[in-house]
Amino acid sequence: MTDEAMRDYLPAVEGEGTIIELGAGSDYYKKFAQQTQKYLTSNLVPGFDMQLDMTKLDIPDNSAAALISVFAMEHLFEYEAAIKEQYRALVPGGRMLLIVPFMYYYHAAPDDFFRFSASALDRLLAPFKVLVRQPIGGRWLLFAEFLHEKKVMGSRKGFFARLALRCLAMPFLAKALRQHDARYALCFAYLCEKK
Repeated sequence: MTDEAMRDYLPAVEGEGTIIELGAGSDYYKKFAQQTQKYLTSNLVPGFDMQLDMTKLDIPDNSAAALISVFAMEHLFEYEAAIKEQYRALVPGGRMLLIVPFMYYYHAAPDDFFRFSASALDRLLAPFKVLVRQPIGGRWLLFAEFLHEKKVMGSRKGFFARLALRCLAMPFLAKALRQHDARYALCFAYLCEKK
């Protein structure tokens, strides 16, 4: 469903300027952009197009055309500073696509601090003009997620036990597709514009 959000909202941040993905885990989301779109990945650690600290962006004021942050904000203890930095760095009329978890499992990278409700995001993003406020997922997807054992998250269940749980989750997953509910959302997507 995060991929669907990227397909739906990435065109709204594309344009002549460069898109900078903040807190990228890889270049996975770059594939959703048009081939002609300038798109840079960044992270605090080396190995990306840019090495940036989201709480102290090394980007001049009013210079970034578009910023994207997908499942990165929860890994920052100083998330408010990161939001302020994104606002500072964007050109007037520049856009930001933010996707953050709400009812989502713990996933340290290197740590995992926060979950964001829609009401918290509305307040945090008040300086921006919010163009889209989209909950992603709902009750049935949340239930399916409970049954999805992840080896990467430390599951000690064997292959067949994990497979059985995934099969058990399938009816709930099928019911969940395209049903979004802010009360039980796994995450939220916000498309914002600097005023």
